[in-house]
Amino acid sequence: SKYLLYAIGEIILVVIGILIALSINNWNDNRKDRLAEKSLYKTLIKSLETDLTDVKDKYVIIDSAIIAQKIFITESFEEVASRFTDKEFINLIYKVGNTSKSFVPNVSLYNKISQNKQIDLVQSEELQMKITDLYEVQYWEYKDLDTTLERQVQLGLISNYFGNTSHLYIKPVKEIDIELQLSYYAELNKECSKIYFLSLSTQRSMLNCENKIESLLQLLKDELKK
Repeated sequence: SKYLLYAIGEIILVVIGILIALSINNWNDNRKDRLAEKSLYKTLIKSLETDLTDVKDKYVIIDSAIIAQKIFITESFEEVASRFTDKEFINLIYKVGNTSKSFVPNVSLYNKISQNKQIDLVQSEELQMKITDLYEVQYWEYKDLDTTLERQVQLGLISNYFGNTSHLYIKPVKEIDIELQLSYYAELNKECSKIYFLSLSTQRSMLNCENKIESLLQLLKDELKK
């Protein structure tokens, strides 16, 4: 009976030792996962801050392009020529030409995270959902609109209007050739009309990207403080 009690005691000690070892191992694994999670947040923050700067810069450009488009859609050549100096008129033309200046989000990082299943490191379900929503929904919605807009600009505005008037802008223009500009103004009006509402939709999607990036950045920074 003494031997049996000794054997049972040895078994209990072995089991306790195994459980302690497993607990230490699990604790160590969790610690490594949390360190990896924090590192992931820092990398995402850096990437998203770059995206935020880019989207803000491109938003200003497309906003100027939309303003110029609206002027050429709603006003006659005579009205535009009387409102703006020759230099201002040319600047409006250039702004319209910048319509296809695109915000290009960095999705390579998220693709790498998805392929390596690192998204599972994110403990917060809300944060995980916001990351997925930005990269898999909002960025793709914007990309579809931007691609359509760029195609329309290339096929219409650039090929038709700028293709016919490029000789007017090769050298710095000090004054407008009224007759030449008047002859091309109807084409400019038509091409601006084609892209105006698509430009507005792209701009709205760009603004949604900006808002969601800012929201996600705040959540990531809050998680790093925990």
